[in-house]
Amino acid sequence: MGLSNGSGVLRDISLVVGNEAVLRRLRMSADVYQHSGELKELFRATVERGRRIITPAAVCKTLELSGGAPSVVRFRGTEFHIRSGGVAALLNGCSSATLMAATIGPELSSVMDGLMAEKKMTEAMIMDALGSEAVEEAVNSLCRLLRESAVGRELIPTGRFSPGYGDWDLSAQREVLAELGAAQIGISLSSSSILIPEKSITAIMGWRPK
Repeated sequence: MGLSNGSGVLRDISLVVGNEAVLRRLRMSADVYQHSGELKELFRATVERGRRIITPAAVCKTLELSGGAPSVVRFRGTEFHIRSGGVAALLNGCSSATLMAATIGPELSSVMDGLMAEKKMTEAMIMDALGSEAVEEAVNSLCRLLRESAVGRELIPTGRFSPGYGDWDLSAQREVLAELGAAQIGISLSSSSILIPEKSITAIMGWRPK
């Protein structure tokens, strides 16, 4: 399924996560990488393995704003609302906003946990860095598609904002997932409001008329 009016499920997300991005996430200099044959081969093999098991998916839902208090954002047609001065400030002047969630699937985290259990910490760190870069790229790809779909509608996108940042409490994840129906792409929540699979992201982005 593709996007329709800024809402829908995406499963055919093409991700391009370069080695340089993973190295930056690891804080590994290109010089160290290039001059260590053993490390270079370990990195190559681990990243190649990780790329094969990434299964990106995303879901989004665009809602019309209906006002609210200075620290509460409300939407038309739903009881879902956001209590956050930071989000309210982000969406100030916006006519609508898009809730979103993205994941790269559970397998990479499972493999990473196995590597840690086997004390293969270097491989686990590389896998973790790849996963973090991949899920960021999944969200960025979704945002690019949303911006493209808004061309011609005279809308300016804001940046994105996620639960757990500023004063948007992490516990809000549960309401965000429910409003999105994120279970359809395999995202759930732990008792401590941590997203499962681990390499998943939720966020909101506003749309301001030109």
